[in-house]
Amino acid sequence: MSTPHALPSTVFTTDQGSGEERFEAWRSSISVVFDVAPLDRDPLESFSASVTASHLGALLVGDLRFGRQQFSRGTPRVARDGVNHYLVQWYRSGGFVGQHDDGVDMQVRAGDITVFDLGRTQRTYASPSHVLSIVVPREIADEAFCSPSADLHGTVLRGHTALGGLLSDYLQSLHRRLSTVTLPEAPAVVQATTQMLAACLRPGRDTLAQAEPQIQGVTLGRIQQYIAQHLGAPLSPELLSRTFGVSRSMLYRLFEPLGGVAHYVQQQRLARAFHALANPANRRLRVGEIATRAGFTSEAHFSRAFRTTFGLTPSDVRAMGRGWQAPRKGPDGASGQTTAEYADWLRGLRV
Repeated sequence: MSTPHALPSTVFTTDQGSGEERFEAWRSSISVVFDVAPLDRDPLESFSASVTASHLGALLVGDLRFGRQQFSRGTPRVARDGVNHYLVQWYRSGGFVGQHDDGVDMQVRAGDITVFDLGRTQRTYASPSHVLSIVVPREIADEAFCSPSADLHGTVLRGHTALGGLLSDYLQSLHRRLSTVTLPEAPAVVQATTQMLAACLRPGRDTLAQAEPQIQGVTLGRIQQYIAQHLGAPLSPELLSRTFGVSRSMLYRLFEPLGGVAHYVQQQRLARAFHALANPANRRLRVGEIATRAGFTSEAHFSRAFRTTFGLTPSDVRAMGRGWQAPRKGPDGASGQTTAEYADWLRGLRV
């Protein structure tokens, strides 16, 4: 059952029939965008594909998984279907080789982000892939990028670059949170997403300035993830600034709402120690050893900070033993019935 004001979502999956039947179901589903064909001599017995899509009103977001195949949009197809949107694809795994505009070679690997103008031609040969796709109407793209965006066709933003990594982090965060976005929130999400795309795909003074809040949010998230993975190591502001290529003043601004860099790091270390002390599997470890593993260099300082934060001593938490459980996280992913609505959404997508 959908919740009030939830985003429209839909699921397509090839989960029944023979390999050829599954491929034909996929061909029919994806035909709104591409002509597809099996690769020569590629058996279809194991073929499968799925699309989970969410409609943000002005953008479509789809999570796709598919087997080996050829995708194409030739000149007759482009002239016939009139689809005039941009397709941004983040290849979370897999990739392809191919051409666009009848002769320009391109290759996309896992982690890369690519852009296609669906009003122009392309032909690609894809390996089994997991792809996050965003369909952006041309009017929105041109406005967000501050200029006609036709020259983006065939753009590849490599995953190992700074902007590629930044945009990948944003897209991952967007996908993870889609199930919590409501219809009233959708316009703000659309604006943030298009500004982020513009800042990374067409970096310039205007686009970077417009996307600054989103860029800072992604940067903060990356630093927080790094801190969580290195709590037992030194985490000075100097080290974090150097690691992420930001100034100390920028670092301090990012963490100001969280009480500052040092405060945030200490709170994460205390939380890590709390979990370790409450876990019966660690009962043989001394409190001092747990404190050291969490990144504290002084057991006395650890004990004082621990009691100030939690109102309990480390020994109190250890005594709780099995009585404490960490809160469980809910599952990610969009919900929806198995339908073919995605094609209708794309045909009707307008600003």
